[in-house]
Amino acid sequence: MSKDIVPLKYARSMLRVAEEQGYNIQELVLALNLPLDPLDDSDPEATLPATMYSKIYNRVMWLLQDESFGLNLKHKSPTGTFRMMSLSIIHCQNLESAIRRGAEFTAFCQSLSGMPSVYTNPIRRIDDNTAEYRFPSSGDFLDSNADPLTSLAHCVAIWRRFCSWLIGKHIELIEVRFQPSEPSQLQHLNQLFNCRLSFDQEQNSFLFPASYLQAPLVHTEESLKEFLRNAPYHLLASAEEDDNSILSQMRRIIGNDFSRGFLSVVEMASELNMSVRTLRRRLKDLGTTYQQFKDNLRRDAAMGYLNRPELKINAVSALLGFDEPSAFHRSFKKWTGMTPGEYRTDQMDHGNNAS
Repeated sequence: MSKDIVPLKYARSMLRVAEEQGYNIQELVLALNLPLDPLDDSDPEATLPATMYSKIYNRVMWLLQDESFGLNLKHKSPTGTFRMMSLSIIHCQNLESAIRRGAEFTAFCQSLSGMPSVYTNPIRRIDDNTAEYRFPSSGDFLDSNADPLTSLAHCVAIWRRFCSWLIGKHIELIEVRFQPSEPSQLQHLNQLFNCRLSFDQEQNSFLFPASYLQAPLVHTEESLKEFLRNAPYHLLASAEEDDNSILSQMRRIIGNDFSRGFLSVVEMASELNMSVRTLRRRLKDLGTTYQQFKDNLRRDAAMGYLNRPELKINAVSALLGFDEPSAFHRSFKKWTGMTPGEYRTDQMDHGNNAS
């Protein structure tokens, strides 16, 4: 599914959060002046633009004065908290320093509210190869009316996705540990995490390869600004999109930082634990090649960057890993039939006409 399209059911779920707090969601929808009715559940596969979902989310969070992503936390997070926390960590050297600074930010916010800090030391190294990201005890941060396992699962998923975004790599988990007891159905949790699950544990946490902690952050304040526009969807996206298809695995291996170039087909096959011949055969079955896969990633990223007028075209070329801007111009013309400058002008004209 395109990153710019969101299942309509997510919008309905967010509106239900407001309804449970006593708000009239029919009036809320009318006030948003949306081009479609997000409460219409006649088509279970219906979608809406991610920008529209974010508009609904931001309105609900403003009404509730709570930016905790509908997780039923014991204490509200004032609007803007997530943005300020993100800004405080975006210039950190690596993921470990970012996580620790995020914990400091959270502890400081709790102290201002007269709350005891429960986020003082979230990272523990179990051994040279394994690290643990620890969450507070369920009773310390979840509302007593919340379903603890569901809220915890989504809290873990949100932080895993955010950390993955920071380093431009999908973080594979080794194990997720929950304080609550094992539920009767595990299908959703298995889809969400695709790793070993443990219950009735002393600590809520997830285990992951320690090598991720030294991964550098690949984003800037500008890319953070773009991320925050659609952050609710990026962080709350269903596990149904975290599939294990060969293309999804390849995207996770490459991540979002193209400035350092791509793995060779030999290196990619090694990452996937298969031979080059097998990788090429599986891609052929999907009607593509490794080169086409790389071109498609670069093309989509290029279009996204070119929609940001503050980025010069030569900067876009560098972000995509091209040694020379002329090579980027030739490739983009081959992909789209337009030069980067023509594409940017065309997009600006469409935007002006739409407004």
